Amino acid sequence: MTPDRPTRTRVVRRIGAEPTSTALLLAGPTALELWPGVRRVGEVGGRVLVEAALAGSPADVPTAVSVRAHPPRRTPTSFVTRFTWTGPGLPVTEGTLTLAYAPGADGTPSTHAALTLDSTGLEASRLDAAGLTAMAEGFLDNLARAAESRSRAA
Repeated sequence: MTPDRPTRTRVVRRIGAEPTSTALLLAGPTALELWPGVRRVGEVGGRVLVEAALAGSPADVPTAVSVRAHPPRRTPTSFVTRFTWTGPGLPVTEGTLTLAYAPGADGTPSTHAALTLDSTGLEASRLDAAGLTAMAEGFLDNLARAAESRSRAA
C-alpha cells in the first residue's frame, strides 16, 4: 500500500431497530461517544474535539482528535452520515455510515448498518488496521445497543 493511497476499512452489522430511530441517535451531540474510548471535550470552528484512548497506547495518555460530522441525510432507501477525523499520530480518515431498511427475523423493520472508513497515512500512524477495525466494530455494537434499547422502550 502506498502512503498516498487510502486504506479502506468496512464493517457491517444488523441492528434490531428501524433506520429512522437509529439515525436519530446520530443527530445528537452524544453520537461521538458511541465510538469506543472516545470522550467529547469541546467544539471549535464547526469541529468537535474529542479525546480517544487507542488500543496499544497507555490508558492515561489519550489522543486529541478533531472530528467533523454531518447529520444523517435521508436518501430514497437509507440514511447516510459522513464524517472526517484527524489528530496527531492518526491517519486522516473519511467515513460514511449507511443505515438501510432490512427485514427483521420476525417481520419487523430492522437496519442494515454499513460503516466504511478511508484512512490516509494509516501505515505511519499510532493506529493499525486491526485497531481501526476493532474501533469500527465497537462503534456499530454500541450504536446497535442504543438503538435496540430505545426500540424496546418505545
